[in-house]
Amino acid sequence: MRQLTRLLSGFFLLLVFAASVTFSYYNSTEVVIGIGSWQLRPLPVSVWIVGAFVSGGLLGLLLGLGLFRNLRSRVEIRRLSKALKEAEDEVSTVSSLSLRDIKKK
Repeated sequence: MRQLTRLLSGFFLLLVFAASVTFSYYNSTEVVIGIGSWQLRPLPVSVWIVGAFVSGGLLGLLLGLGLFRNLRSRVEIRRLSKALKEAEDEVSTVSSLSLRDIKKK
């Protein structure tokens, strides 16, 4: 079963590669992308489209891995850990005082 999966995956990747080469061959007209007054250098349409797909895929992978999802939780954990440490220090200070020290104050 594993060999069949690898064979189908390899065939699919070969098919995608062939489609990409064909797409690039037939879409070789150069275009300039302008963003406001800033213009990028002329590149074939296929480069812009494939670049958009690749950058979208990479961004999707980054977001899917949860690198940014738990950022707020990590900050909250750090804040609470610091507050816990301060409370533990205060408890150890108070517990180290004897009753005589407390009565004198």
